[in-house]
Amino acid sequence: MIRALALLAAGLMQSAPAGAWGDVGHRRVCAITWDHLTESTRAKVLDLLDFKTREEFEDSCNWADAHRESHRETGPWHYVSVPKGATEVIMERDCPQDTSCAVREIERQFDILKAPGAKADRAMALKFLAHFVGDLHQPLHTGFPDDRRGSLLKVKLFGEEWSMHGVWDYALVDAAPMGTDVVAAPARAMIPIDPDFIGIDAPPLVWANESLTLLRHPATAYVGNPGNIELDEIYIQQNRPVVVEQMTRAGLRLARWLERAFAG
Repeated sequence: MIRALALLAAGLMQSAPAGAWGDVGHRRVCAITWDHLTESTRAKVLDLLDFKTREEFEDSCNWADAHRESHRETGPWHYVSVPKGATEVIMERDCPQDTSCAVREIERQFDILKAPGAKADRAMALKFLAHFVGDLHQPLHTGFPDDRRGSLLKVKLFGEEWSMHGVWDYALVDAAPMGTDVVAAPARAMIPIDPDFIGIDAPPLVWANESLTLLRHPATAYVGNPGNIELDEIYIQQNRPVVVEQMTRAGLRLARWLERAFAG
């Protein structure tokens, strides 16, 4: 089963641009978000986006990747690039004002969303915000620029050639036997039990540093990877829980930010 799903994901990886979690992963993040919004905020989200269903909202969480194809200047907004020896994200070094990065854009798009501006501008900000929150929780979106955060780093997964970035965008998501309900269930459980674990009110710079810590963990096999190493089912089993946890954090944090944006 894992092999079949991984090979299916490989086909997706080869035909789609790199974006955190891939289409399925972003929808899962936003499904968790939807489950944790109040009815009032859900109604405001749908009204702002001129949508009628939750499925439309989940689909819109991939809009920023499609938008990037015709607006290349938004490319750097999806990630944070850090030097190879970095153990923390430093805004002055890693997020220059002229190109920006995911950390700065999450804060900027949030400010646009909550302000009394034009509806079209606020709707675009909401779609950017929903996507970038997901992006920043994918560990390889806080990576090294020389290999384009793993996009140029080739590995073998079940004998098939992948990029390391693609493994995290697709294989670890698609190989996981978890539908939206399975991902959302631990999210619902963790809020009353251990809100500190989620860090529900932590700022985006903290999220980036969490991703950097995961990126540097030996189990991720990114730091020091010479390329063409073999990844197997053990790798999937080790890192699949990280994917579930990171998507859960992203979904819950996005829900909190949307509640704040639409308050009052």
